[in-house]
Amino acid sequence: MYASCYEANGTLFETLLDENDVVFSDELNHASIIDGIRLCKAKKQVFAHNDMTILEEQLKKFMDKRVRLIAVDGVFSMVGDLAPLPEILALAKKYDAIVFIDECHGTGIFGKTGRGIPEYFGVEGQVDIINSSFGKALGGGTGGFTCASKEIVDVLRQRSRHYAVSNPMIPSVVGATIEAFKMLDESRDLIDKLKRNSKRLRS
Repeated sequence: MYASCYEANGTLFETLLDENDVVFSDELNHASIIDGIRLCKAKKQVFAHNDMTILEEQLKKFMDKRVRLIAVDGVFSMVGDLAPLPEILALAKKYDAIVFIDECHGTGIFGKTGRGIPEYFGVEGQVDIINSSFGKALGGGTGGFTCASKEIVDVLRQRSRHYAVSNPMIPSVVGATIEAFKMLDESRDLIDKLKRNSKRLRS
């Protein structure tokens, strides 16, 4: 856990990637992803928003790199649209890349039980790295987190400066966050209410 999702994104890339790697970033990614990528030594490639043709061309160009990481927002906060996650995962499989998504604006909202864009698209368990927030839809608390394989999480715990020097979450916020997850498990009433309110506001 981190003090915020901004810190989780800010530390991920420099911790996992080096000059032997390449990261592909959507041009409309959140500032925290952009700042995090700037801190790492990997080659940086920006592709036009949700343009899978350009992303595929870039993946082909950098097959010699040790790690090819595709980084996108699940929900692009400035424009409100979604990453085409099934297509991204298909390209990642084809070109042996790994996929990172920032789920800060999808957690607690998208998917049948609020588990975000992977659940919404029916591709749970296929995304390599997911960062998200305990704030926003989960109640406005503080803190960010990373979901990934044990190996990746272990590396972040040992080498991430943001993780090592972040203040821990206070017990009351931890308790409220755990309760928010329980509420999502027990009922989708809040998700349905949010959808009704959004529809009413737009109309």
